[in-house]
Amino acid sequence: MRLIVLALAAALTGLTSPLLAQQANVFAQAEIDSAPACGKGREIENGTVQLCTCKATTFKRFVWGSGPYSGHSDVCTAARHAGVIGEDGGALAVVGRPGQKSYEGSDANGISTKRWGLFQSSFDVMPALVAGQAAAADEPVLACTGFSADAAPYTCACPEGSDAGGSVWGSGPYTGDSDLCRAAVHAGAIPATGGKIKVTAAPGQDAYEGSSQNGVTSSRWGSYGQSFEVAAVAGGAIAMQGTCSTMPADAESLVCVCAENAPVSKSVWGSGPYTADSDICTAARHAGVVDAAGGSVTAIRLKGLDAYAGSSANGVTTSKWGSFEQSITFDRN
Repeated sequence: MRLIVLALAAALTGLTSPLLAQQANVFAQAEIDSAPACGKGREIENGTVQLCTCKATTFKRFVWGSGPYSGHSDVCTAARHAGVIGEDGGALAVVGRPGQKSYEGSDANGISTKRWGLFQSSFDVMPALVAGQAAAADEPVLACTGFSADAAPYTCACPEGSDAGGSVWGSGPYTGDSDLCRAAVHAGAIPATGGKIKVTAAPGQDAYEGSSQNGVTSSRWGSYGQSFEVAAVAGGAIAMQGTCSTMPADAESLVCVCAENAPVSKSVWGSGPYTADSDICTAARHAGVVDAAGGSVTAIRLKGLDAYAGSSANGVTTSKWGSFEQSITFDRN
């Protein structure tokens, strides 16, 4: 039976570190300045957060797991693996997690972690932020580890090879103990090469249906008390998305992937440009940008037209439409 992560409903007493909350990794500057050195994660209770610091070093100690990490792992080396700190060290928040039946090793950010079996405690890591100070626009995003319902919604980054690794249950929403990055590939939020995702908490479900999509197969499960949803992060003029759907509202340009033999029966209006709410892959097939083999496409947002004419091309028939506020076309370079 898989372990269920239970949210703590009441405040714990006698702890100097705050409970995990919406901004559990935000601290006063004085707290960061006086934080103790990080050690191993075995003393961190499930559901609590401890602030600690890592010295600048190139030394690498033993770590088991890929997030969450086993409690006997070195916290600073785990934080480097997660991308929370680099060789220069720094302050971080360590989040206590339940023990896991197994831990998978992986390579990330110059750190190799090892496999392990059952261990009674685990932890995740987050950067420690100063209260009242906004993060810089180019500040590295927290690496995705285990799902935290109390911290959601939040943005995190998945590495290359996100289509492999941990287990996933459901097809959106996913069980709270599913692997975040693999679920994101399954959902089409990112490609297998990774990227940033937004993670949102969802209510627990009575049942979760498995499915195969975007190169990832998820499994069925029954009732589970916690769920999450994942979505692509536009984050600027150019957005990255796994499987194409429609143009994100806040993106001027979108790079996404049309799967092999993707359906061409979805709605498209226009003959190029197309209405911005048209299905991108169907429009790309009509435009001849991709064929049945699929591939990467770049959609570009344009001004809307007073009218859109439908037509048939490359085995796809589009519909006509009247005025629409925005259009899309494709970069053929």
